[in-house]
Amino acid sequence: MHARFVRLSSAAAAVAATTFVFGSPVAQAADGDAEFLATLAGLGIEFATPDEAVAAGNNICDIVSEGNANGIAPTEIRSVVVNSMVGESLTSAEATQVMLSAVSAYCPEFATVVGS
Repeated sequence: MHARFVRLSSAAAAVAATTFVFGSPVAQAADGDAEFLATLAGLGIEFATPDEAVAAGNNICDIVSEGNANGIAPTEIRSVVVNSMVGESLTSAEATQVMLSAVSAYCPEFATVVGS
């Protein structure tokens, strides 16, 4: 029983250290959500629920990630993402802001791909 406690304590310490160094994943997600939702609100873009808006932001990251993984040129990735939103009644400038905000909030590792 003592050995099990030591293993669990070691695991808990590792998680605590990771959280201390990298920050809480939940806190980071909440910050990203707040950032993205604020951009949408500033543009007057409404979703049925905040969860749907967050899902849309994450979908943008999925598209950027997939395009990048498949060697698609960044200009083409940006064009596909922006044009898909322009078809949903956004202007090109608004769609670009939404894309940049989603990437900043949810997948900042792709900032150079979308040009932010």
